[in-house]
Amino acid sequence: MNKFLTCILFFGCYASFAQIDYHGQILDAKTQEPLPYVNIGIVGKGVGTVTDEEGLFSLVIDTSKFEGTDVIQISSLGYETVEISVGQLSTKGEEFPKILMRPSDIVLDGVVLSSDALVPISEFLGYRNYGEQNYGYWNKNIALGGELSTKIKARQGRRQLNSLEFEVWENPSDSVLIRVNIYDTGGSLGRPGLNLNSSQNNILYTLPTGRNIITVDLNPYDLYVANDFFVSLELLNVYGDEKLGLVLAASGSEGASFRKYASLSEWEFLSDLHMAYYLETSPYVTQKKANRYEAKVERVRAKKEILSGFAIFRGKMISDVTVYNERTKETVQTDETGRYIIEAERRDILLFSKKGYKKMFLEVQDEKFANAIMRLKTSVR
Repeated sequence: MNKFLTCILFFGCYASFAQIDYHGQILDAKTQEPLPYVNIGIVGKGVGTVTDEEGLFSLVIDTSKFEGTDVIQISSLGYETVEISVGQLSTKGEEFPKILMRPSDIVLDGVVLSSDALVPISEFLGYRNYGEQNYGYWNKNIALGGELSTKIKARQGRRQLNSLEFEVWENPSDSVLIRVNIYDTGGSLGRPGLNLNSSQNNILYTLPTGRNIITVDLNPYDLYVANDFFVSLELLNVYGDEKLGLVLAASGSEGASFRKYASLSEWEFLSDLHMAYYLETSPYVTQKKANRYEAKVERVRAKKEILSGFAIFRGKMISDVTVYNERTKETVQTDETGRYIIEAERRDILLFSKKGYKKMFLEVQDEKFANAIMRLKTSVR
């Protein structure tokens, strides 16, 4: 039987005379600008949502199901949390009453001093799917703010997170907007704890329809960890008429994955499998260790079979084309000259992709050089 991680997200309306539609618009208290993708929910109760692009939200609450002292929390990166008790709710007055959030004080990371100069090296962490039929998915009705999280093991020591890669196996929607969250391991019973994104900026990514290899650039957010951490994907919006059916690859390796059904719900243990979240990181080590590491990497690279070539469209070389080896799961991009270099053996399948172009598949033969001829999505030939 295939193993799978299930994140069946739901957000329903109770059929009750006591239900109210709590709604409003979240604004920055200083600029009066709308705040998109703010988390709103009754803490730990599985009822929640997020604001849309205009800061608007609607949360249907059956007051007979909750105590008047239960707390509705409104929270967002870079802002002070707002709390309102269920007993204080009112739907009278403005169509969408304005709720102001004040920017919080930015706390900068401390500087770690050492007698040795530290330099960054490249190291990959996380998990990939190597053909196992393991997956995690969001399905059926929408619960905005629902999350699917996996623990990533890391050696102790300061490191920067550079990029996140994951596989979308199925997405019938026109597109799905997600947020990447990075948490520490300080939550109760091994659950995700504090959000480590101190940049005050949301890490947003719109997933296109269909099957795709997604790489999210994390460098602009200055994300640093010092040991194990959690990577989580959060559902923010679903576009198009198709129902949500987002399926992501999971790994066969054992670990710890957790889910939230909606904004501000409690984390629940989901499975002893990992989601296939794979990260490029830069740990900081002494120059001596960096030299040993680079020598080891070079020895390993020398033993690998390497394929190179160019991505070409109408005689011109194309930069920033993603090249993905389906066997090794390695992903590279063409440089400014359109050239790529990737580990590949005979019969490996390479996928070339770039926004605006058709996906191109190439089966590796005996040669060590192969070009990919790209075509526009609108091209009929």
